[in-house]
Amino acid sequence: MFRHDPTSAFRVAPSCRSRLGLLCSAVLLASSAHAEDGGDAARQATELDAVRVHADRVHANGGALGDRSVRDTPFAIQVLDREDLDKRQVVSLGEAFFNDPSVVTQVGSYSSGWSSPIINRGLGLSWDSYRINGMKVSSWGGEWPLEAMEQVELLKGPAGFLYGFGAPGGLVNYTTKRPTDETTLSARIGWRSDAVLSGQADIGGRFGNEDMFGYRFNAFRENGQTYNGGDVDRKVASAALDARLSQTLTWTADLIYQNRALDNEAPQYYFQGLASVPRPIGGDADNAVEGSYYDIRSRLLSTGLEWRFAEGWKASLDYGVVTSWSAVNKIFAYIDSANGDYAVNAYELGGDSDWRQLQAMVQGHFATGALTHLLVAGASRQEETGWSRPSRWQTIGRGNLYDWQGMSYRGSDLGAQTRDGQTVQKAVFLSDTVEFAPGWSLLAGWRYNDYEEVGAYHTYPVTPTYALMYKPAEEITLYASYIESLEAGNRVGDDYLNAGDVLDATVSKQYEIGAKIEYPRWSANAAAFRMQQGANIDLVTDAGKYLVQDGITLFEGVEASGTYRLTDNLRVGGGVTWLDPTYDKLSPANAVNQGNRVSYAARWSGVLHADYAIPGVEGLNVYGAVRYFGDVWYDMANTLELPGYTLASIGAGYRTQIGGHPATWRVSVDNLADRKYWITNSLGMPRTCAASLQLDF
Repeated sequence: MFRHDPTSAFRVAPSCRSRLGLLCSAVLLASSAHAEDGGDAARQATELDAVRVHADRVHANGGALGDRSVRDTPFAIQVLDREDLDKRQVVSLGEAFFNDPSVVTQVGSYSSGWSSPIINRGLGLSWDSYRINGMKVSSWGGEWPLEAMEQVELLKGPAGFLYGFGAPGGLVNYTTKRPTDETTLSARIGWRSDAVLSGQADIGGRFGNEDMFGYRFNAFRENGQTYNGGDVDRKVASAALDARLSQTLTWTADLIYQNRALDNEAPQYYFQGLASVPRPIGGDADNAVEGSYYDIRSRLLSTGLEWRFAEGWKASLDYGVVTSWSAVNKIFAYIDSANGDYAVNAYELGGDSDWRQLQAMVQGHFATGALTHLLVAGASRQEETGWSRPSRWQTIGRGNLYDWQGMSYRGSDLGAQTRDGQTVQKAVFLSDTVEFAPGWSLLAGWRYNDYEEVGAYHTYPVTPTYALMYKPAEEITLYASYIESLEAGNRVGDDYLNAGDVLDATVSKQYEIGAKIEYPRWSANAAAFRMQQGANIDLVTDAGKYLVQDGITLFEGVEASGTYRLTDNLRVGGGVTWLDPTYDKLSPANAVNQGNRVSYAARWSGVLHADYAIPGVEGLNVYGAVRYFGDVWYDMANTLELPGYTLASIGAGYRTQIGGHPATWRVSVDNLADRKYWITNSLGMPRTCAASLQLDF
């Protein structure tokens, strides 16, 4: 399907130049941490065992690296579990990663149905930077429903070796809810400002001879008026099934369906010819054009077999199909005066896409003399076919940010769909993690890609990864890693003179050193990284502008985060991210921008958060977080700045019983101070409240 993204010209590419020595202090702290905690080993033995069990269960789907714990993966990974998602009552990825200082959102929840909602380490994720249970899916047109997921992982940086083609900003992998060993049933009702009501049912269990068959079903519906005057109607259904065919052979299947209609959505804002950004208004302002809409339908169906054919070895075969449909009448507001006047543009488009993936993989442990190996090998084939209706972009009037008089635009029939794109990606991959001395291991992996965008280009890259890891203690992993990724070239959008052209694929590279520490009362993660990606540049001529590839974007950065349990009732945490994002190696035509800061990449960002169990009131917990978002440049020339801002959120949960059944009440408030701010091309989310009640039977 033809995908035009008016924000593509401003999306930051991978990054880096690096002063990796900034991480030395973190590495030294990690190396000494074992000795510091060692004296308490006996006193904390019981607690330590419990923590180890939990840590081992936190796994990342490592693609070509196979299954391994997050702590033993030589890349920075952020993992959010179901408990955290429920506690904060989040409905979008931007909200979900609020406590990660490296992640910002591009749109507020319910502000837009536009795709690729988050920026990580200064880099926007592309619409194909998403996986469900490791299978490639598309986020074009909207996010996948968090209500159907047990866990969300964000792999930071290029993921080309692990998963194939993809933008270097990172990769999101959703893990679906799985069948439960015991029969479970829960029901939840919720309210979200201004008038969105929701309900969900979640049931799981096992049946049959020796509990051979497992099931997990979820149904979710939300409907009502959003905080900015839009109307949302979202329906979600999911099913996860498995069958233990033998002691060594297991069959699984997953189904997800989402139907989302967002009517009268807020405009997406752009700035033209301004020396400073206009004063932002509240995100609850209703500046919608009546008749605008953003409707999507997404389906996933996957199935797989896992065979544990020998001690320490397993093989898997997985197949999945993902389809999506969209119909869009979207509004873009181009602000061209300091008093908030803007041109109102309507963009009509729509179409279908079909993704199919087949993957076979084998992984296991073996020894060669004094060396032990973790070997992963596999092959995959992915195919995407798209169809679209003719798109239409037109100016339909003028408006003002502070004095919206209302406008309507109903759109018209765009005509029949035509097939407009097909990509085929075939790959084989191999990785080996060799433990060559106590605590020391070396990882080497290669992926051979045969990638074809039919009618555009055909390429055959090999994308490698290498890593050195050292574990001075079971609770600590120190690592240094290198990875490459190939990113498919963008199709140039309608607002360029070279519209329809397909840019060349580009190779991104990342160097990273880091430390991961997990002790009973505290944990910490730190990473320093250097990324490099080919840059897409607006080349402005007398005739108009072209989108071209020119030079590179470099990102040097350091991120650190941690949590500490001060008492049995109080846990505090925080994190900070520093970036040095620049344009480099530009041609003479764009040399004036050499060394400028990459647009939409903040130099500083930080967060503090705390959770507190109220003494004397069993089951009552409160939490709070304060997040600072640094200022960013809107344009490549660094002439227009979006100011930084600080947001606070609070919430509470109370576990009790109703009619003899466990019940959980939750309330939360985001943007507590009702701060008004700009985020990329959207107004920031206003103060919003949410409340819910969940009953477990």
